[in-house]
Amino acid sequence: MKKILFLSSCILISVPLLSHASEREHTWLTTDLSAGYVFKHDCRFKDVYGRGMVNIITADGCYYPWSFLGFGAKLSYWRAHGHTTFLQLRAHAQEVPFTLYVRGIKEFECRLQLYGSLGAGFAWIKENSYLGDVRLYKGIGELEIGLRYPVWRCLTLMSAFRYAFPPQTQVGKKFDVGGCDLRAGIGLTF
Repeated sequence: MKKILFLSSCILISVPLLSHASEREHTWLTTDLSAGYVFKHDCRFKDVYGRGMVNIITADGCYYPWSFLGFGAKLSYWRAHGHTTFLQLRAHAQEVPFTLYVRGIKEFECRLQLYGSLGAGFAWIKENSYLGDVRLYKGIGELEIGLRYPVWRCLTLMSAFRYAFPPQTQVGKKFDVGGCDLRAGIGLTF
């Protein structure tokens, strides 16, 4: 996992330095803030928390050294409240996924932008219940498809669907890390 993060960081730093002067005219930076809902597939999770988690906020930044390809990072905060199945006591779950990705973009004549990205990273997971506290880190991958539409100067509206690769095994138990994230928000283009 450390090797993946290190190599991704090296690529993010070196690509702007290696691009040609003519290609630098097409560079720009996008930043997005969005919120939404994360659907989970795990039956144990659904019994305690329901269908999924609330995506409180996702911060996404992408640098485009070329007009069709970019590199970026994304950080999210997901939270869910529920009740345990046996005694119906309160339970609280949090996930903080962080990913580095490569993104391809297609801009249409109507200024609508369609993008797709593929990335990898990790998720910090914390769960509190009467059974105790669980804290761990798990590696994740992600696949995302989204739309961006400029509305005024550098302000854009965006929506995206992200699939963070779940199920993983921890000490013989299978649980859902990640899920299907559907979100919308606003962004800035520089």
